[in-house]
Amino acid sequence: MSKGADFDLGEDGPDLYEVLGAARGATEDELRRAYRKRALQAHPDKWAHLDADSAEAKAKTREFQQIGFAYTVLKDAKKRACYDRTGRVDDLLDVVEEGKDWDAYFRELWSGVVDATTIEKFAQT
Repeated sequence: MSKGADFDLGEDGPDLYEVLGAARGATEDELRRAYRKRALQAHPDKWAHLDADSAEAKAKTREFQQIGFAYTVLKDAKKRACYDRTGRVDDLLDVVEEGKDWDAYFRELWSGVVDATTIEKFAQT
Protein backbone atom coordinates (compact mmCIF):
# COMPACT_ATOMS: atom_id res chain seq x y z
CA MET A 1 0.00 0.00 0.00
CA SER A 2 1.20 3.47 -0.77
CA LYS A 3 1.15 6.47 1.51
CA GLY A 4 -2.01 8.54 1.50
CA ALA A 5 -4.16 5.99 -0.27
CA ASP A 6 -6.68 3.66 1.29
CA PHE A 7 -6.17 1.17 -1.53
CA ASP A 8 -3.30 -0.73 -3.11
CA LEU A 9 -1.43 1.18 -5.80
CA GLY A 10 1.15 -1.47 -6.67
CA GLU A 11 1.01 -4.41 -9.04
CA ASP A 12 -2.00 -5.87 -7.25
CA GLY A 13 -3.89 -2.60 -7.36
CA PRO A 14 -6.97 -2.01 -9.44
CA ASP A 15 -6.71 -1.50 -13.20
CA LEU A 16 -7.35 2.21 -13.63
CA TYR A 17 -9.16 1.75 -16.92
CA GLU A 18 -11.49 -0.80 -15.31
CA VAL A 19 -12.10 1.55 -12.39
CA LEU A 20 -13.33 4.19 -14.84
CA GLY A 21 -15.01 1.74 -17.20
CA ALA A 22 -12.92 3.06 -20.10
CA ALA A 23 -10.95 1.36 -22.85
CA ARG A 24 -7.14 1.51 -22.84
CA GLY A 25 -7.07 3.60 -26.00
CA ALA A 26 -9.72 6.03 -24.74
CA THR A 27 -9.46 9.67 -25.77
CA GLU A 28 -9.39 12.47 -23.21
CA ASP A 29 -13.06 13.12 -23.94
CA GLU A 30 -13.98 9.46 -23.45
CA LEU A 31 -12.03 9.36 -20.17
CA ARG A 32 -13.82 12.46 -18.93
CA ARG A 33 -17.23 11.00 -19.79
CA ALA A 34 -16.35 7.68 -18.14
CA TYR A 35 -15.10 9.49 -15.04
CA ARG A 36 -18.25 11.60 -14.73
CA LYS A 37 -20.50 8.57 -15.15
CA ARG A 38 -18.61 6.51 -12.54
CA ALA A 39 -18.24 9.44 -10.13
CA LEU A 40 -21.99 10.05 -10.23
CA GLN A 41 -22.67 6.38 -9.54
CA ALA A 42 -20.34 6.28 -6.54
CA HIS A 43 -20.81 9.83 -5.25
CA PRO A 44 -21.25 10.07 -1.45
CA ASP A 45 -24.60 11.82 -1.89
CA LYS A 46 -25.97 8.56 -3.31
CA TRP A 47 -25.31 6.73 -0.06
CA ALA A 48 -25.66 9.49 2.54
CA HIS A 49 -28.30 7.37 4.29
CA LEU A 50 -25.64 4.86 5.37
CA ASP A 51 -23.87 5.02 8.69
CA ALA A 52 -20.47 6.61 7.91
CA ASP A 53 -18.69 3.98 10.02
CA SER A 54 -20.33 1.00 8.32
CA ALA A 55 -18.29 -1.36 6.15
CA GLU A 56 -20.50 -0.58 3.17
CA ALA A 57 -19.95 3.19 3.52
CA LYS A 58 -16.20 2.69 3.85
CA ALA A 59 -16.17 0.50 0.74
CA LYS A 60 -18.10 3.13 -1.22
CA THR A 61 -15.75 5.86 -0.01
CA ARG A 62 -12.80 3.77 -1.17
CA GLU A 63 -14.47 3.23 -4.55
CA PHE A 64 -15.09 6.96 -4.98
CA GLN A 65 -11.46 7.69 -4.09
CA GLN A 66 -10.26 5.10 -6.61
CA ILE A 67 -12.36 6.68 -9.34
CA GLY A 68 -10.92 10.13 -8.63
CA PHE A 69 -7.39 8.77 -8.44
CA ALA A 70 -7.78 6.79 -11.69
CA TYR A 71 -8.98 9.88 -13.51
CA THR A 72 -6.20 12.02 -12.05
CA VAL A 73 -3.59 9.60 -13.39
CA LEU A 74 -5.17 8.87 -16.76
CA LYS A 75 -5.96 12.48 -17.68
CA ASP A 76 -2.29 13.45 -17.34
CA ALA A 77 -0.46 12.37 -20.51
CA LYS A 78 2.89 11.72 -18.79
CA LYS A 79 1.40 9.75 -15.91
CA ARG A 80 -0.86 7.81 -18.27
CA ALA A 81 2.07 6.87 -20.50
CA CYS A 82 4.03 5.69 -17.45
CA TYR A 83 1.02 3.70 -16.20
CA ASP A 84 0.44 2.16 -19.64
CA ARG A 85 4.10 1.17 -19.81
CA THR A 86 4.41 -0.29 -16.31
CA GLY A 87 0.89 -1.12 -15.16
CA ARG A 88 1.76 0.44 -11.81
CA VAL A 89 0.91 3.72 -10.17
CA ASP A 90 2.88 3.58 -6.95
CA ASP A 91 5.92 4.90 -8.83
CA LEU A 92 3.88 7.76 -10.30
CA LEU A 93 3.57 9.43 -6.95
CA ASP A 94 7.28 10.25 -7.11
CA VAL A 95 7.51 10.99 -10.84
CA VAL A 96 10.08 13.67 -11.55
CA GLU A 97 8.50 16.55 -13.40
CA GLU A 98 10.39 17.80 -16.42
CA GLY A 99 11.39 21.43 -16.15
CA LYS A 100 10.88 21.61 -12.40
CA ASP A 101 13.24 24.05 -10.72
CA TRP A 102 14.81 21.69 -8.19
CA ASP A 103 17.13 24.40 -6.87
CA ALA A 104 14.11 26.50 -5.91
CA TYR A 105 12.41 23.46 -4.42
CA PHE A 106 15.36 22.65 -2.15
CA ARG A 107 15.81 26.32 -1.22
CA GLU A 108 12.20 26.23 0.04
CA LEU A 109 12.99 23.17 2.14
CA TRP A 110 16.28 24.40 3.50
CA SER A 111 17.18 28.02 4.04
CA GLY A 112 20.56 27.36 5.68
CA VAL A 113 23.95 26.47 4.30
CA VAL A 114 24.62 22.82 3.56
CA ASP A 115 28.09 21.71 4.52
CA ALA A 116 29.71 18.86 6.44
CA THR A 117 28.70 20.36 9.80
CA THR A 118 25.00 20.72 8.94
CA ILE A 119 24.94 17.25 7.39
CA GLU A 120 26.45 15.78 10.56
CA LYS A 121 23.93 17.63 12.76
CA PHE A 122 21.09 16.35 10.58
CA ALA A 123 22.43 12.79 10.73
CA GLN A 124 22.45 12.92 14.53
CA THR A 125 18.77 13.88 14.63
